[in-house]
Amino acid sequence: MLARAGGRFRDPWYIPRMEPKGPVPGTIIGGVYRVVSPLGEGTMGAVVLARDEVLERHVAIKLVSPKFLDSADLRARFLDEARAMARVSHPNVLQIHAFGEHEGAPYFVMEYVEGEGLDRLLARQAGQVLAAELSLRFLEEACQGVTAIHSAGIVHRDIKPSNLLLDQKQRVRVADLGLANLLHAPAASSGIVGTPAYMAPEIALQSELPAELANRPDVYSLGCVAYELLTGKQPFEAPSLRALLMKHITQPVEPPSARRPELPSSFDQALLRALAKDPAERTPSAEAFRRDLVGARDRSLEPVRILVAEDNGDFRDAMALMLEVEFPYAQIECVGDGAAALAAVARRAPSVAILDLRMPNVDGMELTARLRASAATGKMPIIVVTASGGPEEWKRLSAMGADGFLLKPVNLKDVVTLVRRALSDRLRPPQVIGDQASRAAL
Repeated sequence: MLARAGGRFRDPWYIPRMEPKGPVPGTIIGGVYRVVSPLGEGTMGAVVLARDEVLERHVAIKLVSPKFLDSADLRARFLDEARAMARVSHPNVLQIHAFGEHEGAPYFVMEYVEGEGLDRLLARQAGQVLAAELSLRFLEEACQGVTAIHSAGIVHRDIKPSNLLLDQKQRVRVADLGLANLLHAPAASSGIVGTPAYMAPEIALQSELPAELANRPDVYSLGCVAYELLTGKQPFEAPSLRALLMKHITQPVEPPSARRPELPSSFDQALLRALAKDPAERTPSAEAFRRDLVGARDRSLEPVRILVAEDNGDFRDAMALMLEVEFPYAQIECVGDGAAALAAVARRAPSVAILDLRMPNVDGMELTARLRASAATGKMPIIVVTASGGPEEWKRLSAMGADGFLLKPVNLKDVVTLVRRALSDRLRPPQVIGDQASRAAL
């Protein structure tokens, strides 16, 4: 069930703190687990931190309110799926240790993760987009975890940043596996179970899916998370629940590269496929989505347009020939001076530029400065080659933001290596810095 507060939609597991719903500290659950403190509570139950007094370790226990499983049939289904969940063993999935019943409330005993949810990391960014390479690592790990969950015959149904925990090694752990699915039944809810910002159209419409498409809602949710990580914005925003759900159901998704121009357009197809309205046309699995993201990343490291500005005709021709062999799908444009290079950039911004330092009209030093001052080429990799420059020139070029500097005679394979390295460096993440508040899965 969804609650709204202050224009934002609350997590289904969250309600304001009033009377405690979970067991009080000191309570023994299952004869083994002593409750230490509450971790969270919501309309569907409570989560507590407990101490396993046999294995001497902390665990998180989620107790489900008995009213959501008020029939023998639902309790039997709960038990069957709980057993399946407990069989999931994967480094990117929060481990379920045990399950049982305490004073009529079914419960799960889960691994306790000291870390934070991906939602908290995003909140600390204060509107700044995470480095693409870091986001892609998080997404790869999330896809691998969801694939393991699907392999156990479970559909998560509530993939979102707060259910993607980052442990102390910054590894993604998928939490709340299967719980939304367990509770998705007419007797369990008077509304839609899930989180609107990451909800597949068929879930919003409460449509029944054939078994072969049962995992597609999770793929859509992963697509929403990927869109947010890579662009800094959710696919859709709206002032009301109804308007938000209608956007997911009917409105086309804006291509990610339109939201974040520096994001390679190779990611557009991968994300838009995962966000297809029709589950039959959507990326078929979490693993297929992971492969699409990896493929998009690999394609982003291959330039689509290379500009060569070099006044030596023989060297320019040799460079063009080598680049055509190494980057067969790239458009290569060669010019003889800096003024012609600026005109070529004005026609269409390249994905990488290779510039001679000594050229007529506009030399490589001035050309680098002017390219870096332009919004269209401010982050474009620039590699400078020269027959007469030295450390002082490289120091100045580096301060301007040049990515590489090679002295003639140049081994042309070194140019190719620098092109790929420069493109990769533009995606490389900074070190993640931030407090690692102890947190269990909520």
